[in-house]
Amino acid sequence: MPFKKVDINSRINERLKNDNALQHSYVQAKNEHEVVKQLIEIRNKMGFSQSDLARQSGLTQQMISRIETVDNSPTLRNLIKYAEGLNLQIKFQKKKSK
Repeated sequence: MPFKKVDINSRINERLKNDNALQHSYVQAKNEHEVVKQLIEIRNKMGFSQSDLARQSGLTQQMISRIETVDNSPTLRNLIKYAEGLNLQIKFQKKKSK
């Protein structure tokens, strides 16, 4: 059988349009990835290593690593300690209307 090139993005988008449960999971995973990405970017821009942040926050370096892993969901307490270690505050705001 010959090789057939597949446009993976169009296949994903097609499945997302037709499957609400998949769409919900996809959006949730995308949001989690974005939060983790932002945390790592902020820590790096501030010049902190994971070990530096561990000392500042009272968490272990291993816990910092787990927080920065997409498949791990930290406790609210540890997320707040992480933020405080970087002198950040967690703020919620209403989403902009689409």
